[in-house]
Amino acid sequence: LNYYLLEAKRQNIALELLESERKYVINLSLILKIKATLQGQDVKRSTKERSFFPNSLRYLVQQHVDLLHALQERVLSWPRQGILGDIFLKLTNDENNFLDYYVAYLRDLPECISLIHVVILKEVEEEIKSDLYILFFHIVQRIPEYLIHLQNVLKFTEQEHPDYYLLLVCVQRLRVFISHYSLLFQCNEDLLIQKR
Repeated sequence: LNYYLLEAKRQNIALELLESERKYVINLSLILKIKATLQGQDVKRSTKERSFFPNSLRYLVQQHVDLLHALQERVLSWPRQGILGDIFLKLTNDENNFLDYYVAYLRDLPECISLIHVVILKEVEEEIKSDLYILFFHIVQRIPEYLIHLQNVLKFTEQEHPDYYLLLVCVQRLRVFISHYSLLFQCNEDLLIQKR
């Protein structure tokens, strides 16, 4: 019985992760929509429009769309011993630039925020501005969220489970990444909270 409870719990957490990824991809595409809207307006022509939005954004959207598909395929046909760790192992691998693009995003963001703050001044656009800050904030928090999700899956994974070691390595990699760039995370969070 215990085994089945654990597996059911793991499946639920996997479904939660899938749902949060779906919402995240929607948020990312909203940012691209706003970006397209702003590009269409004349005010922006004077500024290099690229500097409004971190360059890594396009790449991140693509990566997360791929991740969403991988998770959907895996989670919706969840076998008795479902495995998630390999997906995130591939993602956080040194050969994959996924985490590097997050670092690039975190490094570019302060400049983008100050530009948006200065250039988007019209009343109408106040709303766009606060929406953008909220969406940017989601991106800053995404990697720490993965850590929480994977730790939750790990909590309900027995050591004999084929996913156990994979998850352990992923959790370790994400912890190292977050602590290595903790200042960058903190600085961007503070900036966005303050602007909001």
